[in-house]
Amino acid sequence: LSGLSTAIDAIALALAADGIKTKPLTVSHAFHSPLMAPMMAAFAQAAQAVRYALPQIPLISNLTGAVASAEIATAAYWCQHIRQPVRFGAGMQALAILGADTFIEMGPNPVLLGMGQRCLPEHGGRWLPSLSAKRADWSQLLSSLAELYKHGVDVDWHGFDFRRSTDREST
Repeated sequence: LSGLSTAIDAIALALAADGIKTKPLTVSHAFHSPLMAPMMAAFAQAAQAVRYALPQIPLISNLTGAVASAEIATAAYWCQHIRQPVRFGAGMQALAILGADTFIEMGPNPVLLGMGQRCLPEHGGRWLPSLSAKRADWSQLLSSLAELYKHGVDVDWHGFDFRRSTDREST
């Protein structure tokens, strides 16, 4: 849910009264809501300057909750994405239908992994963070990489070693 904090708080209280847990996300703005209207003109201008390309692998749209169509490679899609609700649950179902069995959250704190698991309680699979506030970055990355490797994912070790040596030179 996204919108005015007073409305969100009231909805959360009503849900709690029905025994439904909610968890607020810490965000700077009410993304995916009409409250983004004041920045839309500037965003649309910036989005028009981007050169888009179609995804090379199936990509689930958070706007539709289904495999993305060609519209994902347009500024109009991303402008709509800013104001419309995220179809996270539908997107997770679409991933399950496609046969996804490994889910990696790319970000500084794996908040969405738990939400994804709750959307697919019978699914199983691997749910791996790229980073975590509770663990050093390299430790977390290597742990998730090891888990992927253990389950048969091909790792580009040459590329990995190249990146590691570049990181060492810059620190």
